[in-house]
Amino acid sequence: MQFGLFNLMNQFNIDQREVYKGTLECTKLADALGFDTAWFAEHHFSNYSMCPSPLMMGAAAARETKRIRIGPAVIVAPLYNPIRLAEEIALLDQLSEGRVVLGIGSGYQRFEFEAFGADLAERQERMLEIWQIIDQAVHENRFEYSGRFYQLPAVPQAIVLYEPRRLDTYFVSWSPEIIRHAVATDAVPFITVGWGDTKALTAMHDFVAQKYADAGYSLKGRRFAAQRYVFVSDDRAELERVAAGIRYAGRCAGHMRVGAQVLNGHIIEDRPVEGEPSLEAIQAGLPIGSPEVVAERLVKEINANGITHLSCFMWPAGIESKAALRSMERFGKEVMPLIQKAVSPAAQVKEVV
Repeated sequence: MQFGLFNLMNQFNIDQREVYKGTLECTKLADALGFDTAWFAEHHFSNYSMCPSPLMMGAAAARETKRIRIGPAVIVAPLYNPIRLAEEIALLDQLSEGRVVLGIGSGYQRFEFEAFGADLAERQERMLEIWQIIDQAVHENRFEYSGRFYQLPAVPQAIVLYEPRRLDTYFVSWSPEIIRHAVATDAVPFITVGWGDTKALTAMHDFVAQKYADAGYSLKGRRFAAQRYVFVSDDRAELERVAAGIRYAGRCAGHMRVGAQVLNGHIIEDRPVEGEPSLEAIQAGLPIGSPEVVAERLVKEINANGITHLSCFMWPAGIESKAALRSMERFGKEVMPLIQKAVSPAAQVKEVV
């Protein structure tokens, strides 16, 4: 069982400087607590995420940490030049001394694509071509590609990985062609359901499983990554603020998906979206609360969906960084041991017997 820290880097009722400083502090703490990976989001043009460059944030985090792996979650591939992207991934791997993992996706926010002059309808095909180019560049140290969108001459990729290996890759996009490439390269599907409850998570898992089946494969027995909001606290008022922050981020994502966001400068106004859960439903349905509640809910989801990598979104919008750090500390010391014990091979055998 692996644990990741997901950094969205939302700015909501806090200063930008706290976003960046707090993110690095959270990443350093995750390193000390034994988390496996620190993930950095990519979004543009608004306070939904103050991280337009997850590779640049990864380079900063690499200087502040010793062991934790570092990756984008996810690179919005269609917004990149594939040569520069492949070179910067290899460069980050050198700077971090071999700690890079890759998260790659096709993107979904109409607002971002329109501003970049990119066609949202082409996103999955472009992602696949860029992914294939990256694979060739970092594993064969060369560029040479002829596809629908990208034609690259035969030139060397000068920067090698810090140590030879297959770059561990997580992906978010479900076309048959993408899944075939994922299976061929042992890449890991990575899902999130935002403010969704356990039923929503299982429904998303089943959706991906069906996409694998449609492509001629089974998801069963493969590595599987899921991202969940996680917050440890016994303070009812604090948990209400956490739920409000989760709702705000979900509203932002929902508006940006269809290009319906209302901006005050770069701040997205806090407006409801159709079908959103109540604050009470968020508190009841997500792994937030006391250590025992968080552990119980996560173990249930891990076992039900075959999760092998749990990406923990631990700093909800509008919460001070010191509160997020306090929650992380409790998660590392009080919750992680409970989860590891419950999902260990010995525990699984005992349950079957």
